Amino acid sequence: MQINMPLAPLAPLGPAVLLTIVLCVCLSLASVSQPGKTATGQSHQAALESADSFYFIQDWANARQQYKLALSDTSHNALEWNRLGFASYNLGQYDEALGAYAKAAASHPPPALKPVLYSRMAMAQAAMNDKEEALESLKKAVHAGYVNFVEMDTVRHFTGFQGDARFKTLRDSAYAAAYPCTVEPKRHEFDFWIGEWDAYVTGTQNLAGHSLIQSASGGCMILENWTSARSPYTGKSMNFIDGVTGKWQQVWVGAEGGPQHVFVNGEYRDGAMRFDFEQTAPDGKKQKGRFTFFNQGPNQVRQLNETSNDEGKTWNTVYDFTYFRKK
Repeated sequence: MQINMPLAPLAPLGPAVLLTIVLCVCLSLASVSQPGKTATGQSHQAALESADSFYFIQDWANARQQYKLALSDTSHNALEWNRLGFASYNLGQYDEALGAYAKAAASHPPPALKPVLYSRMAMAQAAMNDKEEALESLKKAVHAGYVNFVEMDTVRHFTGFQGDARFKTLRDSAYAAAYPCTVEPKRHEFDFWIGEWDAYVTGTQNLAGHSLIQSASGGCMILENWTSARSPYTGKSMNFIDGVTGKWQQVWVGAEGGPQHVFVNGEYRDGAMRFDFEQTAPDGKKQKGRFTFFNQGPNQVRQLNETSNDEGKTWNTVYDFTYFRKK
């Protein structure tokens, strides 16, 4: 059985009780706003470390929660605002992401952060179908040194931009920044040798070997992969522009385990790549050498190695191969 009793009226609070309540409230507020503490009593540094740990394992929900606990509106930590933005973006909170990115941009981000920050702004703007703002942010990213063209090719929110000429130009600029050798004309002087070849002793049907010549290291090197036809011999050469001389250089290492061969002062002139070298003959005397690759059209290259015992007055052929492109 329930008995409903009338409630007695509350007694008026005395001055001492009121003072006690006010002091408790003030102390409670002080603990919340205490410098270096979050609302949960956790230090800001601990909250950021926790947020970062969640961020790096892509636990976006917990990362977002911890960053929001640690960061106040007056925080000027550009890196952490950027990370909060990316966590929010991955949770589909695009408006919130853009707000965090704006805080990061206003917090004097270091130069290394700007390409990442602006590209992520572009992702969020693209997700919100704001194409013009997204392209402007991508432009800022590229001008700041953004090189992640793969991201531009694969991020789903950029899919609708692929046919836009402005996007293509920015993508090409990012690619060129990532692989600068691909856009330097001098780096392409030896491209006529790139391909898969059968090499014959010049003027004969005697097969000397097979060679696969590749563009490597982002277009900064040409890599030769040689296999002899009648012996278990292989070798590789790296061909690149010497940063000191500005001329081509080739370094050859063969399977015989002997000393490497270095060909220097490479220049493309008169339809051929021409190297110099020096070596020691079996009798101990120094020999001058020249190593020439003649560009004989899209499907043929002649490779001629010569030495001189009289300072270049006369020349002796070491080997003379003609490469025919495999079809």
